[in-house]
Order: sequence, then structure tokens, then C-alpha cells
Amino acid sequence: MSSRRKPAGTVKFKEFMKYKKVLIKFSGESFGLKHKAVDLKRVQKIVDEIKKLRRAGVRAAIVCGGGNISRWKDVKTGDRVEVDYRGIKGTLKNVRPLEKLLKKARIPTRVYTSFIIKSNYPNFEYKKVKKDWQSGKVLIFAGGTGHPFFTTDMAAILRSLEMDVDLFVKATKVDGVYTADPLKNPRAKKINKISYKKIIEKELKIIDSSAVCLAWENRLPVRIVKWEAGSIVKAAQGNNLGSLIS
Repeated sequence: MSSRRKPAGTVKFKEFMKYKKVLIKFSGESFGLKHKAVDLKRVQKIVDEIKKLRRAGVRAAIVCGGGNISRWKDVKTGDRVEVDYRGIKGTLKNVRPLEKLLKKARIPTRVYTSFIIKSNYPNFEYKKVKKDWQSGKVLIFAGGTGHPFFTTDMAAILRSLEMDVDLFVKATKVDGVYTADPLKNPRAKKINKISYKKIIEKELKIIDSSAVCLAWENRLPVRIVKWEAGSIVKAAQGNNLGSLIS
């Protein structure tokens, strides 16, 4: 029998993980500034967080946003369908470097797209995806739902339900749900916990209301956090970080 011991605190750390299966939606800004090249330092930051989750025994899936490439609410001109499709395909610009760095870190990873495209990535097929998920691979879902008029928030909730995760984490630039946009209104107040119903009634824009309805129907807990090193691990531990929608 090997005399090697596990690093002190390893098992104890796992015990503190409240959620064992999580899906994280990283906004497009997590990968780089709008209309700029993807920043590999930012991508490496995501990879480091995923490594920590895996060491803690947490399975992780990822949905990549495409707001740094194209987003209708930023444009609001031209053909809505064409703008949305640019964003759908644009998510691949964030996915490729993420996949590359995850594999460089020797993390088993598989990318699935929601649309048929000439690439090395297979189209989403539930049985194959579920098999990869159960084997412990990190799954990256590209292309949103594959349809215009649906946000990547909706795609993230949809994939969360398909993978039967314990928690959906939206990692963004704001540290939770506020009564108004805190980046525009200094009087906005943070709400630590809010119901699905209230976030829809108050028309709070931190997350797509259609996606909230889907989460509500299926009782999927949603946590909004500011993306920074350690925030996803803390959310998986069950810490009162950001805001919880439930």
C-alpha cells in the first residue's frame, strides 16, 4: 500500500462543497473587451477556477457568452436575426481559446455546439453529451440555443436543466441583483435573495426574464456573482455571495 498521503485539508475542503454539479455562464466580457481580441490572461483565469472546482470534486459545465462579439441590445439597428446569428457564431471565438487552455491544463474537455457548423465540434446530441458529463468531462456549450431572439442566459438555463445541475451561476461584471443598474444608478440597492416571481415583476435586467421563467418552472437555483478569482468556488461551497434567485 502506498505511504503517500493526501495533502492536508483535501477531504475537508470537499465536504464544504454544497453543490456538486454546477453550470457557469461566463459573459463575453469575461474573455475580452468588446470588439477586441480575446485576452488569454482572462481565459486562463477561468481555467484556474475550473481546476479548483475539479479538485474539490465538483463537476462543471460552461456556457460562453458572446457579448464581446455581437449583442442586439448594444446594436439595436439593422436586421435583428442577422445580429443574433453573429453573436451565436461569435461565441466560438471565446470557446476555442478556453478549450485549448483547459486541454493544456490536462482537463478532459468536450465542446458541443447548438447549431451545425463546419468545425471540429459536434452538434449537441443529448445521449452523447450526457455520457461525457457522467464521465467527468468539463463540457463547454457554444452558440447559445442556436436560435435568434434567445439569449445565452436562456441557453445556460436550458443546458443546466438537461445536465441536471444543482446550481446555475451567472458570472458577470455586477456582484448580484440590484434594484437598478448599479453601474448607472449609485442609489441602486443590492438584493441578496429574491424570488423568481419578484425578479420578473420588478423587470430587473441582470438576467433574461424568459430564462428566469424556465428556472422557476423547474426550481433551479440561480446565483448571480461578480466574476473574479474564487467567486465560482465560493458559490459552489454555498457561500452567500452575490445574489440568489430561488
